[in-house]
Amino acid sequence: MQERAIEQVKKIYDIDNSSTLELLGGFDNNVYLCRDKNIVIKFLDKVTHKKEYLLNELEVINLMMTHGIHTPAPIPSKNGMVIELIKGMKKDFYLVAFSYVKGKILLDYEEDNQLIKQWGKTLGKMHNISKNFAFKLDNFFVDWNYDINFEKFSKGKGQLIEKKWRTYMKKLSSMSCNQDMYGIVHHDLHNQNIIISDNKMYVLDFGDVRKSWYAYDASIPVFHALEKNRKNKTDNIKFYERFTKYFFEGYCETSNFSIDQFKLIPFFLEYRLLYSYLFFINSFPSNKMSSDMKNSLDRMRYRIENNVPFIT
Repeated sequence: MQERAIEQVKKIYDIDNSSTLELLGGFDNNVYLCRDKNIVIKFLDKVTHKKEYLLNELEVINLMMTHGIHTPAPIPSKNGMVIELIKGMKKDFYLVAFSYVKGKILLDYEEDNQLIKQWGKTLGKMHNISKNFAFKLDNFFVDWNYDINFEKFSKGKGQLIEKKWRTYMKKLSSMSCNQDMYGIVHHDLHNQNIIISDNKMYVLDFGDVRKSWYAYDASIPVFHALEKNRKNKTDNIKFYERFTKYFFEGYCETSNFSIDQFKLIPFFLEYRLLYSYLFFINSFPSNKMSSDMKNSLDRMRYRIENNVPFIT
């Protein structure tokens, strides 16, 4: 991060000049921590982030917190603003800040059925809050496909990939969007967006919040758990059965999830694989990819093109 930007941030959040900002990471390497003030600050490129979407994200976070979801609290600047704008040498950035939660990322959960159940219970509670406040939220949030250009997203990636993508877009565009199935969702609740602190489960990163199917949102934790388990080379079918058993037991303690919705999970897992492949191919030029990423994408493409069942 540019030194000029760091200087502005310290003034805006009343951080002592002697304090350091430590890079935590984030998809764009844009999340920093000041341990002296227990504050996490996100730098968001003004060109690719709309202020109205950031305000909506913060509204959802506050709503979730008010109704019992543990998540880092937004922190206003010394000017009382929840979003600040700073000017850099080459880019302008929006800033949003949150309290720092000391804990551990949810990494070792595969053998802990109660953690898996708690994960599902948390997501079910979030969906139930969304349903209860749909009247307040729905008109202000973008839909599932707002950042997907149907044709360009798969263009040039090969006939099989393009054909599959068109099939998914046709299917998804015709799916029911009634309020029992479709609403405001987190859209990225994989295990690394969860911190365990004092035996409580904290949800991180509402940056992808939008309207989508609750079944799709529930398939995302399943997707990432299965991909992680695949690397461990253990029986994926048995793991899928056990993971979904406990995950949806927890989910159904806090929200309804019908048999018809559960039947959509395999479809959404296959879709997520294709979406993830295209997302990374479109986000990173080949010369910027690590060899590990290239190998991973090659394996994903093989599975997609050869119709390898996701749950296998």
